[in-house]
Amino acid sequence: MNSRNAFSRRDFLMAGSALGLGALLPGLARAAGEELVAATFPGTWNEAHRNILKPAFMKGIDASVVQSIILGTDQISRLEAAKGGTPPFDVAIFDSPQVLDAVKQGLIMEYPVAKSPHYGELLPAFQDKWGPKISMQVIGIAYNPERVKTPPTRWEDLWDPRYKGRVGLTALNSQLGIAFLAELNRIKGGTDADFGPAFKALRELLPSVGAIAANLGAYATLWQQEQVDIAPYNFNFVQTLKGKGVPVEFVVPETGPVGWQTSMHVVAGSRVPELATRYIDTHLDAAVQAAMMKPPYDVIPTNGKVALQGAMTQTIARTQADLEKIRGLDWAALNPQRSALIDRFNREIRA
Repeated sequence: MNSRNAFSRRDFLMAGSALGLGALLPGLARAAGEELVAATFPGTWNEAHRNILKPAFMKGIDASVVQSIILGTDQISRLEAAKGGTPPFDVAIFDSPQVLDAVKQGLIMEYPVAKSPHYGELLPAFQDKWGPKISMQVIGIAYNPERVKTPPTRWEDLWDPRYKGRVGLTALNSQLGIAFLAELNRIKGGTDADFGPAFKALRELLPSVGAIAANLGAYATLWQQEQVDIAPYNFNFVQTLKGKGVPVEFVVPETGPVGWQTSMHVVAGSRVPELATRYIDTHLDAAVQAAMMKPPYDVIPTNGKVALQGAMTQTIARTQADLEKIRGLDWAALNPQRSALIDRFNREIRA
């Protein structure tokens, strides 16, 4: 987003917003005509937020919302640059690693639970004082069923000689790349202080690697052009490709599902924190999450009132209780090492 072009209008409206304006939700005051700027991720996230969240949020409210498409790391950078002044957006959306950075740098405020009617409907694992978890990303093995006739069951299947030259990987600047590295290190006996086992395994995999994508966009292209047949991937991204007619399936390895959570936050210094809370609370609504769970979005819900259905029940979880058991990653240990791990991967694997 380039700028917030309604500052004077918003300043004027703020002065009168407390005068006799009706409630939108319990504890939330109406700010007639005000503008909310909310960050959203590219791809299906942006589509789901534009087609489902925005209309639900604006129902019965005299306000506007601008959805700014921006990655989590870039959100951190922009909020840092604006610190002490007016933030470039009011609602942030982060994956687990960025939340730690945002809290440490004071870029987000504690979530006003008392003003969020749907917060209490979230499964306990998805409640957090800095902002509710609105979904999660789960990684597993993607494969082309037209070329891989026997579905893989273990991460080790990537090393099967039958797939020589057809295995795909992503660089570690993606959440997928770093999450796969951490999970591989775990199953190979490594620790948070020693990633040697993971890099040893990756060096042994190199003869089978057909391509290493620089980013997730390039990774999707590899699948669309059928340049790889088997690789680590996110559940949601696989579903997106399937919706486009790409021959790809997803399995969770026998070691169990692993992933990270996606959350939404009220930005510190927001001029419209009430609207920001209402926007986030709308995302927590069971009806909104149920709509986002359907194709082509396949967003994993966190509201306990949403009955799971569709592809995720075949591979990820059958019940909400299963969702809460999905193993996370120790981002507090991973974050400080990320730059060094990226450098090592570029030297030893991408070179």
